[in-house]
Amino acid sequence: MNRAFVSLYLLIVVSIVGVGWGVDKLWQTFYSETGAQTYVVNLYSLLEAELRQATPAKYESIVRGFGEKAQLKLELLTTDEFANSGLGQEIIQGSIVSVNDDTKAQVSYKRFAETDYVVSIHQLSSGKDGTFFYQALLAFFYLSIALVIYFWVWPLSRDLRHLETQTKSIGIDGVPSKVDIGPHSAIFGLVQSYNRMSERIRELISTHKEMTYAVSHELRTPLARMKFALEMAADIEDKEVRSRKLASIRKDVGEMESLVNELLTYAGFEQGVTKLNLKPGDLGALVKNVVSSCRNEMVTLKHSLVDKIGDEQVFCEWYLIERAIHNLVSNAQRYSTSKVRIILDKDNKDYIVTVEDDGPGVPREDRSRIFNSFVRLRQNTNFEKSGFGLGLSIVNRIMQWHNGRASAHESEWGGARFELRWPQPFKLD
Repeated sequence: MNRAFVSLYLLIVVSIVGVGWGVDKLWQTFYSETGAQTYVVNLYSLLEAELRQATPAKYESIVRGFGEKAQLKLELLTTDEFANSGLGQEIIQGSIVSVNDDTKAQVSYKRFAETDYVVSIHQLSSGKDGTFFYQALLAFFYLSIALVIYFWVWPLSRDLRHLETQTKSIGIDGVPSKVDIGPHSAIFGLVQSYNRMSERIRELISTHKEMTYAVSHELRTPLARMKFALEMAADIEDKEVRSRKLASIRKDVGEMESLVNELLTYAGFEQGVTKLNLKPGDLGALVKNVVSSCRNEMVTLKHSLVDKIGDEQVFCEWYLIERAIHNLVSNAQRYSTSKVRIILDKDNKDYIVTVEDDGPGVPREDRSRIFNSFVRLRQNTNFEKSGFGLGLSIVNRIMQWHNGRASAHESEWGGARFELRWPQPFKLD
């Protein structure tokens, strides 16, 4: 807004000055009435030369005779007659002053040097009327300013129409298309916000579709097993067999409950965070607590922590970073064979958290898409180990909020190595 106001203001000022200067030059060139005409100057020069050679008593007759010869009306006046007029001072100083009388005739006045006499020369109007020319120049001036403003407003109007068209023409997927407008446009900031909104809507719609598909797909299997188990249990009289069927049903209910909880958690993270509350803290202590809580689930695995940050304070949104590390450690434990290692480090720009295991690893072609929602890799692994495909998506979202990134690599043991990076506070945008 400020940029648009300043640019328009400067454009109008420069246009007024430039066009006004040009119109003034045209007026002075083709119809100037402010200065004495050349022939009037010459007449005064000739008359003044004759008067210098005569006495004041003969001035009247010389002026009358000069007028007859020049076929002009000349009058001899005194300076006292101009004492109270606005142009009197200019005339008394010896300047040639030309004015138009009521009959549109031009009257010129000049005082002769070292005398108290003023000679007026009356010239009949040549018929040249400057009114039309003046009005034409005035119209040209306003039209030029209007054209300058129009050419400034036209790109703005064009971009606004383009933006309006895009908002009305919603795509098949219910998302407006991206608007492509150059950075020099006055509404470039608005268009950027619009494109971010459009992209966010696209992500939410895509997530909604994925969640709908995942819920319908993931719930169908345990529901089918529960239905089958209930039908079987109704016909089973053996208490031990019936107990096993009921245990199977309880397991399916637990699986459905886990899915619902995971979906609710993911939906909460998809709502986004308006502003991070970055606070300093001990990242090593946080990781130890996360490992301690996860170790209870997998007591057979060996966990190791390499803390290269030490006692230095780390800035982050702690509950989000705790959730990201917890998801990575849980994921490593799910696929690891015998050991999981967590490394805390930093460089000149970022904090770095690495979680690696000795499991089957992540194929190179899947390392970028593994952070998408509901993506599960089942190559050469037990289906029971596969989660719901939301944990790494939540990790990636948390890193985006921290202006960081999450990436997958191969560990030195051939398993998976996940790396989290987010900038130190003085590097945050």
